[in-house]
Amino acid sequence: MMLNPLSLRWLAPAAIAATAALTAAPERSITLDRLPLLFADDSGVASRDGVVRTFHPGTTLPGPVLTADRPWEGNRVYIFGSVMRTPGSDLFRMWYSSHPVLEHARPSASAPAFHSLTLYATSTDGISWVKPPLGLVSAASASGVSTANNIVSDFDSPSVLLDATEADPARRYKMLGALHGAYAAAYSADGLRWKMYPHNPVLQYSDTITLTQDPVSRRYLAYHKRPAVVRGFPRRVVWLATSADFQNWSQPELVFAPDAEDDAWTSRPGERAEIYNMSVVPSASGFIGFPAVLRVMKVRTAAETLPGQSSLDGPVDIQIATSEDGRAWRRSWPRISMIPRGAPGTFDGGALLGVASQPVDTAELTWIYYTAINTGHGGTMPPKRTTIGRAEWRLHGFVSLDAGPMGAEVETRPLRLSGGVLSVNADASRGELRVALLEADGSPVSGYTVEDCEPLRTDQVRFQLRWKSSPHLPINRPLRAKIEMTNTSLYSLSAEAIAR
Repeated sequence: MMLNPLSLRWLAPAAIAATAALTAAPERSITLDRLPLLFADDSGVASRDGVVRTFHPGTTLPGPVLTADRPWEGNRVYIFGSVMRTPGSDLFRMWYSSHPVLEHARPSASAPAFHSLTLYATSTDGISWVKPPLGLVSAASASGVSTANNIVSDFDSPSVLLDATEADPARRYKMLGALHGAYAAAYSADGLRWKMYPHNPVLQYSDTITLTQDPVSRRYLAYHKRPAVVRGFPRRVVWLATSADFQNWSQPELVFAPDAEDDAWTSRPGERAEIYNMSVVPSASGFIGFPAVLRVMKVRTAAETLPGQSSLDGPVDIQIATSEDGRAWRRSWPRISMIPRGAPGTFDGGALLGVASQPVDTAELTWIYYTAINTGHGGTMPPKRTTIGRAEWRLHGFVSLDAGPMGAEVETRPLRLSGGVLSVNADASRGELRVALLEADGSPVSGYTVEDCEPLRTDQVRFQLRWKSSPHLPINRPLRAKIEMTNTSLYSLSAEAIAR
């Protein structure tokens, strides 16, 4: 089931210790509902013995899934945007960006000729995308000015959220993006016809922004780019602002910046690392971030910089970070690239500017869409070309806890299960995995011992755990899961009713 045999270990001593007791973190109950419990960090783990944490780079496709081929797209498209599956269907929806240099490719006469646009596409397989003629916005086409295009807004970096907590159907889709020199907010009933919130802009500065929602507090989290001076250089870094109503946002706080390790490769004046942006994904116990790390290898003067070219040149790689609260972040070691860049000259061989604001989970796989460039960040156009690619993992397959032949144990923090079924995502094809349920205080639950558990001895992304004498799980109180395994890679736990 492993999509990519390459895996790199977190070499920090705490991650490879034979026994790790994680008593420093405060004990708390974790609701296991629509989001899985992942093992990218120890936010959901009370103790572990004999496991190694492994980070798995994704597998990319040989070419882009979406390219600029319309006049209103100019010569580049970006997934500074969002991709999601339509609830209850097999239709995938994408909101992405373009930067046309066309007088008529703009939604209003007041917008400048060089302006970003929010575009919309759909797909049934996640690879072949249709750009429907929506009839919403006038733009230049081969036959003149027409509304037969897929433009929905003039936001740049359009991060879209389908808000399951919103009571007003007219506002169930929410969008943040850059607009006219600041960050603005909009809402929609269908994700196509957008209206501005009465109070705009909502945040100052203007560049990339990604949107998510805290599954516990339900506050909206806006991770956005603002500059800051870090170790003597003005750099791109990531700031966080939060909101309960999408209108009133907290004072932004700097939450993710390059550290000394990010700069360890430098040897010449001006070289440095910057964080181009970061998309953040919530899980049952915390958050996973995908920072886009730019290594500035060349700084051009104004005289050396051509029109449309960045003065800063260098590669951009997608890394991984984890957090329990969305503010304090931990980095992997070594700093691996979660989405491998292609060979030099290929569509994604130069820079990966960022990823969609959320992954897409299918029955067996997790997809992440990314902005791909065939040159470095500061390449000239041509040959520079910006397209959208897709990387994939096994379902929830970013990180695993791995056990060898001597066996291992992982005990979770107390879990509140939303239903009567607990499913495990693990590769036990070379070994075995069993689970026991414990009370919140660690005492055993009768009928749910390791010996009572039906073992997993295959590779499955949703293996429904069963106990011999107890077909239904107790859901009226928090319980711990104690996982015993040999020669197994453990990826996630989920509370969902899956028929077998």
